[in-house]
Amino acid sequence: MTLYADVLFIINFAMNAFVLYVTARLLRNTRKRRWWVSGAGLMAFLYTLVLAVTPLRGVNLFIAQAVILTAGVMIAFFPRGAQAIAKHMLAAYMVTFVVGGLGMALFFLTDLPYAVHYIAGDLGVFSQSVSLWLVFAGTGLSYILIKLGQYFIERRNLKKQLLCPVQIFMDETNVAFEALVDTGHSLREPLSNAPVIVAEFERVKPFLPEGLQQIFYEKKESNLTALLLGQENIFYTRLRMIPFTSIGRANGMLVGFRPDKVIVQDENEPHSREDVIIGIYNDKFTRDGRYQGLLSAELVN
Repeated sequence: MTLYADVLFIINFAMNAFVLYVTARLLRNTRKRRWWVSGAGLMAFLYTLVLAVTPLRGVNLFIAQAVILTAGVMIAFFPRGAQAIAKHMLAAYMVTFVVGGLGMALFFLTDLPYAVHYIAGDLGVFSQSVSLWLVFAGTGLSYILIKLGQYFIERRNLKKQLLCPVQIFMDETNVAFEALVDTGHSLREPLSNAPVIVAEFERVKPFLPEGLQQIFYEKKESNLTALLLGQENIFYTRLRMIPFTSIGRANGMLVGFRPDKVIVQDENEPHSREDVIIGIYNDKFTRDGRYQGLLSAELVN
């Protein structure tokens, strides 16, 4: 069987990049993209060496794959501490098994005698016989399956109505309130693609200049001209307009601002974020005031 190292590298790089990308999304790891791309490249290079270089073909394939995956995870995410390493490795293995399992299932379904022949004869040859279309098909199905899993997990969290304390910091001012984790809330600021926490006006008004507060008191926040005229220069760079769609309102516009920092306290530990926009809701979410904000599950680990 002829082995093309470049094709093997490209296929493995695509698969490894997908595995590390999904792992990052599952763990909400915010490390820059270039690191998990570098990890995928290293994994593909090492795997190609193991299969293409004759002296290395005697290496146990399962051990080699474990070592390669560990190296990729360490470069991609640089987890610190035994608990963080175990968490990232477990997630990476889970994604790998899902992707590999679906790919193998497709391999069996498309040509059962061919698959049995290679598995029985040589596991290494079997790993080299996977076609490019099978890689893309397995990757696509894996992504759909993982997204469905995320959806059902987040729906379960919604039923529990998880409330998280939120603290917002800007200049010398900070406020705290309770926010509901809402899996149906996926609002993002269009320019920066930053996630949006929606908070009641009464909670965040200490951050706003008096002219802007007056606009909210008069219920004129949808009037863009009045909004721009009422703001102060210092606040100008922080102001954001966030389009949204809701029931009964197809083209809504939410006024927001960029704070210095937001801390979200979940069941485990506080998480600090600087890439968050605060959207201002000029009303109350509940009559009893049980929570005063909404945030997406993305902001809670």
